[in-house]
Amino acid sequence: MNAVLTPTSPRSADTHRALRVFCDFAVWLTFAGLVSLRGAGSPGTMAALLAIVGLALLVYRKDADRSDLKMAALFLVLPVHDVLNMALTGWDPGMLDKSGRLVLGFLVYFAISRTGIHARSLRWGVIVGCVAAAALAAYQAQVLGLERVSGFMNAIPFGNDALLLGFLALAAWVVTPTAERTPLFQTCTLIALGCGIYASYASGTRGGWVVAPVLIWILSLGARDMRRSLRTGVTIGILSLLIIGLGLLPVLNERTADELNNVMAVLTTTKEDAASMTLSSIGTRLHLYRVGFDAFMSRPVLGIGVANLGDYLAASAQTGTLNPAAAHFTHLHSGIVDTLARGGLLGLAALAYFVIGLARHFHRALVTSGDDHGRYFALTGLLCISAAFLFSLSNVFFPAIVGTNILIMTLAVPAGALAFRTRQLRCTDRPGAKKGSV
Repeated sequence: MNAVLTPTSPRSADTHRALRVFCDFAVWLTFAGLVSLRGAGSPGTMAALLAIVGLALLVYRKDADRSDLKMAALFLVLPVHDVLNMALTGWDPGMLDKSGRLVLGFLVYFAISRTGIHARSLRWGVIVGCVAAAALAAYQAQVLGLERVSGFMNAIPFGNDALLLGFLALAAWVVTPTAERTPLFQTCTLIALGCGIYASYASGTRGGWVVAPVLIWILSLGARDMRRSLRTGVTIGILSLLIIGLGLLPVLNERTADELNNVMAVLTTTKEDAASMTLSSIGTRLHLYRVGFDAFMSRPVLGIGVANLGDYLAASAQTGTLNPAAAHFTHLHSGIVDTLARGGLLGLAALAYFVIGLARHFHRALVTSGDDHGRYFALTGLLCISAAFLFSLSNVFFPAIVGTNILIMTLAVPAGALAFRTRQLRCTDRPGAKKGSV
């Protein structure tokens, strides 16, 4: 008779090693191709494969604990809200395609929380991802002659996620003890940061650079062994480079200058007059915000319905309160305004629970952990959830499917890796053991 397969049996140990190798590769490929791969090697494909592993482990191990239940609540609050909202306001299964992927996010989290990943898989995946983003941007700008590069998605999420990759490269450098920052590591980090900045600049995206100072401040939270004066100097230096770069980038200056007058006109005119104006990019956003707040005020608790925004915009266009140029949008170009309009105060409460809950989870681990690996995963997760929320202020929390897959993986991977590291340290009774660097 064959031996029973238990979590501590040799066969189980071999399976765990194989799963860990797979998870390491999947994480590396996810971040290496975060903004440059579609299809079989895309973040969405890796999310699906890791979710299958997570589901199998969830059924087989049966060891979900209180921390897993808390993470499940965070990942499931938005899809559960959308289901309940549509049950009351009108049903459209297609509207679950984005928020529903958070279910996969929890399964990805569970897979990595049980198998673990090496920090170097994430770190070098990020570095390769920055270089790949810059290479794709250079090809589209220099060879194809595009004024705004977009990768294989929209220019806005491409630029924002490329910028995020650059900050994630810096995160590994920040948490690594000074004595262990080798010349190769520092050179690769600098190259990755430069590549991320270039790709974001080439996209012509402005929203990411508005929130860059906040991301820099979050990075500084992980600089435990960095003197305050040096931390301030690095922050000022990076901000100076960003300001100089923005000042030298013609596409941003031209677009911004052209829009200032239009913005002032939208702010000072009536909603009906704005509906007949020629709107700039920012002017369109401001006009949509006014329409969104009107929708929220009409039903402040439940909103007009997760699935009903398209009908509401079409009706507004017919009554002359929505500019025809904005009638084709599928969202209101602001995560908060869009959530208030669709889901009302209950929707905003669900979004706040998700964002604040994950941010507190990562921040608590960052400031309390004495383990370099754990702090690296915590800082990465804190950057990703903060960036997702800040980027959504001028776009939307769930972008197109490719952007949503990126969102899911950038949150689930560090959450799962941090959970595994925390469990590992709890089970290891070696108080004098040396904490490794990332």
